[in-house]
Amino acid sequence: MNRREALRATTLVAGGLLLTSHGLVLGCARDRERQTGRVLSADDQALVEEIADTLLPTTQSSPGARAAGAGAAINLLLTDCYEPDAQVRVVNGLKELRRTCDARCGGAFSTLPAAEREALLREVDAESQRAGASHWFGLVRELAVRTYFSSEIGMTRARRWLMVPGRWEGCVPLAPDQPAWA
Repeated sequence: MNRREALRATTLVAGGLLLTSHGLVLGCARDRERQTGRVLSADDQALVEEIADTLLPTTQSSPGARAAGAGAAINLLLTDCYEPDAQVRVVNGLKELRRTCDARCGGAFSTLPAAEREALLREVDAESQRAGASHWFGLVRELAVRTYFSSEIGMTRARRWLMVPGRWEGCVPLAPDQPAWA
């Protein structure tokens, strides 16, 4: 191998490393607007998080669903753990909720006052109870509760949690307004 061939080989290796490493860095970058491989778009995820935060709001004793990151967790669970028909049902239900908000309230769900959001979700819930398991809202409500209470905030702040409990006591009376044990 002469000097010219060694220089050419070194240039090719260095150029390949630069191109590959740049591609890897771009592959690791997170684009908030583009949710590749997920069922919910960024707008749908934000709407689901608003719904979850309306169902599980921030109180004096614990943060709400938004603080627990429920939107991203719901998107992940919906994508990885549910059948395509359930995924389509939720996406179509969110579109329907947007249309209902625009028609009735004249704005997006996130811009509504808390009382109007709660009233709208109560109506959707009543409709969901009549329709049964085929309605989208029951699944979103279940995912909101599941993701909130399996998050660190839900487990440690909304419920009483001890890392290593003492002895086992099968029947422990609860005081008024005392949260349940995790």
